[in-house]
Amino acid sequence: MKAVLALEDGTYVEGKAFGAERDALGEIIFCTGMTGYVEALTDPSYKGQILMMTYPLIGNYGVCREDFESDGVKVEGFVVRELCKEPSNWRSEMTVDELLKEFDVPGIEGVDTRMLTKKIRIYGTMKAALAVGDVDREELIERARTQPSISDVDLVDKVCVKKPRRFESGGRFEVVLVDCGVKMSIVRQLLKRGVNVTLVPYKYSAKMILEMDPDGVFISNGPGDPARVKETIETIRKLVGRVPLAG
Repeated sequence: MKAVLALEDGTYVEGKAFGAERDALGEIIFCTGMTGYVEALTDPSYKGQILMMTYPLIGNYGVCREDFESDGVKVEGFVVRELCKEPSNWRSEMTVDELLKEFDVPGIEGVDTRMLTKKIRIYGTMKAALAVGDVDREELIERARTQPSISDVDLVDKVCVKKPRRFESGGRFEVVLVDCGVKMSIVRQLLKRGVNVTLVPYKYSAKMILEMDPDGVFISNGPGDPARVKETIETIRKLVGRVPLAG
């Protein structure tokens, strides 16, 4: 099935659809990794964005859920030069196409990702629209232009935990990890180092955190404009000098 991608500067490219058969809006960005597409697709930091891979063949080693950085795909759309339909890897559980279908995310392949990457590198990230099927060119470009800016949308609330989660390593150190869109690899690395982790929502106050008596506090990465996460900024301000902080 046909798919099209439009950028706010008027760029319009056609390709072939895969994944979910629906439209998507978002800020288009690129990732230069030759591998790691599963981690990128499931990274909460990419919420609100259409992800494009610069490496020309994506999906050749399939998808393994152990590599997820969250509970599912977080990008709004996926752009590749060529999608591998028959992955070869003993760990593979599904194809990229099947993954995107499961999480209702559209993709487009067969487009000039090199041209798009150069454009973004020169002019910066742009708003984009991805559509499946036959669409009006000017209408799609207008949809890309008029969508809200990613800095005006509260994305952190869409990806963070709603209540605390506990991860035990069996060690003696306690760390509170404030979730602004954390990647699970951060949790896994802390556990490997013998640290017990309590993952808390980004709205947790300094008082609530100090009552947990942690040995340290980590602030995670996340999507969108950090200036919008006012609760976390206030929490950090009150924790400075009272407990070791990193983030």
